[in-house]
Amino acid sequence: MAENKGAAQKNQAYAISDVEGTRKLYADWATTYDADTTEGMGYVAPDVVAELAAEFLDKGTPVLDLACGTGQLGVHLRRLGFSTIDGLDLSPEMLAVAEDLGIYRSLGEIDMTQPYPLKEANVEALTCCGIFGPSVIGPEHLAFLAPPMVSGARAVISINGKGYEERPFEDALEALFDDGLFREIYRGFNDYLPKEGIDALYLVLERF
Repeated sequence: MAENKGAAQKNQAYAISDVEGTRKLYADWATTYDADTTEGMGYVAPDVVAELAAEFLDKGTPVLDLACGTGQLGVHLRRLGFSTIDGLDLSPEMLAVAEDLGIYRSLGEIDMTQPYPLKEANVEALTCCGIFGPSVIGPEHLAFLAPPMVSGARAVISINGKGYEERPFEDALEALFDDGLFREIYRGFNDYLPKEGIDALYLVLERF
């Protein structure tokens, strides 16, 4: 059977273990990323995260779209009534595609393997879709979500099901709860890359 369009890049992304390799992959992939993921692999995570955001976040609150990529999630957030969206991503090429959409208040670069260079207790709502999983951004990086968020702020995130099965994400989540950083508002498994047979764990976390 022929490999789905985009699947080769997806498999390459899963195999990369360093930030520079990830940056190069997405620099080369940015212009065809949307078609390759949505048409080629049936990528639905942005839609699922946006629907959860509409249910659990205040649409009048500015949202930080972390790992925003080309802006797929931002498009869904805007469609569902979120008017102020900021985006951060590792790849300047992906950010350039997102900027062309005209839906983000601001865009900037971020390396999510490091503590985020953001003001502490400043973010009121956060989404993070398609980045936690089997590749560079793993369970050890979940704790970096906490410092920028104000008390009571909520984060809607996805964890790729392949990564969830292979890596200790559940232990990392339990540590966040035990350390008093977050409480869990929602969890559920849903489609992620259905044409590839991959689901995801979707979570809504509230900052203590």
